[in-house]
Amino acid sequence: MTDDAKPRLAPGVRLHADGTKLLGPERILELDEIAQAIVREFDGTKRVSEIATSLAKEFNERESIIRADVDALVKDLASKGYLKL
Repeated sequence: MTDDAKPRLAPGVRLHADGTKLLGPERILELDEIAQAIVREFDGTKRVSEIATSLAKEFNERESIIRADVDALVKDLASKGYLKL
């Protein structure tokens, strides 16, 4: 994943009001707590590196660990059509 990627939800995809699910056309994806925190940051303006830095501070964790989680989730959601990069 490049640092310049600015993930955002794909057209027709939205985060459920309670933040626990991604809703797409005729599909629902349940999000665990880590995925919920990451997806909340996908506004199309923040770079992956900025998201990882912000979450590392919020959760008092090493940025490299958070970055690996962010990269994995971005790749997974993009491959399933939930995200645009």
